[in-house]
This record gives sequence, structure tokens and C-alpha cells, in this order.
Amino acid sequence: MKPLRSCFPVLALILATACSSPPPEPYSSADLAPVRAARDAGDWEEAWDLIEDLEREYFDRMSQGEFSRLAGDIAYEIENWDRSIRHYGEFLLFQGPTEDSRLVEQRLLEMGLDLLEGRRRAFGIFPDRGRGATILLNMAAWAPASPYASEALASVGEYHYSQEYFDEALEDYQLILRFHPNSEWADLATFRIGMCGFQQLDGPEVDGRLIDGSRSQLKQYLRTFPSGLYRQEAEEVVAELDEMSASHHLLIGEYYLEIGNLRGARQSFEEAAGRTGTDASTVALAHLESLPPDPPLEAFQPVEE
Repeated sequence: MKPLRSCFPVLALILATACSSPPPEPYSSADLAPVRAARDAGDWEEAWDLIEDLEREYFDRMSQGEFSRLAGDIAYEIENWDRSIRHYGEFLLFQGPTEDSRLVEQRLLEMGLDLLEGRRRAFGIFPDRGRGATILLNMAAWAPASPYASEALASVGEYHYSQEYFDEALEDYQLILRFHPNSEWADLATFRIGMCGFQQLDGPEVDGRLIDGSRSQLKQYLRTFPSGLYRQEAEEVVAELDEMSASHHLLIGEYYLEIGNLRGARQSFEEAAGRTGTDASTVALAHLESLPPDPPLEAFQPVEE
């Protein structure tokens, strides 16, 4: 039988709380009236007692968003962050972001950052930084136009970067440039994308494309942000990458020289010499000066059928 909403809304909610099972028929916004009244009176504990054991699925579709928002607000006020995060997440995921959801987004950012940065811990003891990262990534995905989304992505990117999860950090920074190219975090994101590649390099013996990719990205950063916050560090790393790139081509040239491939050696030494101002370019120039002329190319002989 459908609950008597008009006469006994408080009783209906208390009974629902006691048994925590779906009602025969969905509740509506009217069933939340006593919860709203307790909230408006500032009696958060009473409001929580009324709504604690209810679920989003107990309500009709028109009332589910109101329930999730109300439950999230109340849980936040009594510092039950687990439930607040859960209900706020439901609200954004199913209702979608609106102008009315800005407080939800702000609070998810706050709670996510507190977990990510270790200010709040599981059971008051154990850090739960990974969960904080998940909360922030979800908020940025569910509310991509939020004024808090780019900060959420940047914070997760910095966490992943500090933990040397460079592939994950790269994705975070790329999302900033894709969805928030004009945000205050674009400077950091552009710089860090180059640094994510640089941090994975292990000397000039690695794939030259990794070196050149990082070098190209950091040069783009210097062009895009001539007064960027990370300009000095970017310039220092570009100089290091120039040396590494020149050394990479020098090593290849010396290998070609060793096996008698003069053309390959010359091409590689020219690439190394083009990184002017590096020690490796000086060595490459010396090799070029001492190289004998290339042997003549063999005439092409068509294959007879």
C-alpha cells in the first residue's frame, strides 16, 4: 500500500529508515518534507536520522536528484564524508551539472583534495590518496564545465607526477589542455607534458623519438608561455635534451662508421652537429671533417624476368 504522504510523512520516513527496504510504491518529493524541515532548522542530526537508510532508488525519477543532493548536503554537514561523496557523485552523474551544482562540485573538490593531500585519512590513520584522486577525476568527468574541474585534474596530475606515475600524469595534463585550454593550469599542464617524457629517459641510448618528443614539447611550452612560471626549468631541461639528442645521433653515427656505412655515419653526424652548443656536436663536427668521401652508389640493376 502506498504511504499516506499527506498525513503521515514523518511516520513514513521513520518506517522506511527502520526497515531499509524499498517501498511498495516510489516515494516523491513530498516524503522528503520532514527532512527539509529539519535541515532548514539546522538540526542536521535529526535530518540524518530521517534520511540515513533511504536510497535513491526508493524515489520516483523526478525526486531522485533532490534526494541525492539533500542526502549529500546533510552527510557533509555531519562530516560523514563517505556518504556525502557517494550521494554528491550520484547527483552529478545522474542529474548532470547545472548552476545549482556548483556547491556540490566545490565540496567534492574540497573532500578529494583533503584525501589526496593526506589531511583526512581512512579511520583517522591510513592515507587514502588514491581515493582522493578518483573523487577528483570523477568530478572533472561528470562536470567538465565546472570552474573546479581544471584544478581537480591538475591536482591529480601533480599527485601522479610526484609518485612517478608518468603515463597517468600525462593523461591528466592532456585532459586539461583538451577541455580547459584557457585555464590557469594550462601553463603547468603544457610544461609537465614535456617533463613526463623527460623523466622516463635514461640516457642517449634510448629511442630518439622519446628525446625529440620531450624536447619539442618543452620548446612549445617556451613559445606558448614566454613568461611562464616554469620557464627557467624548461630552458635548463631543453639544454639537457639538446645534449642528449646530439649524443644519441653521435652514437648512431659512430656505430655506422664502425661497420663501414659512411653515408649513414655522415647523416647521423650532421644531425648531431645541428644541436649547436653541445659537447656532442663538437665531436660530430670533428668526425665530419675526417670522413672520407662517400663511395659511389652502385648502379641500379633491373631484375630480369
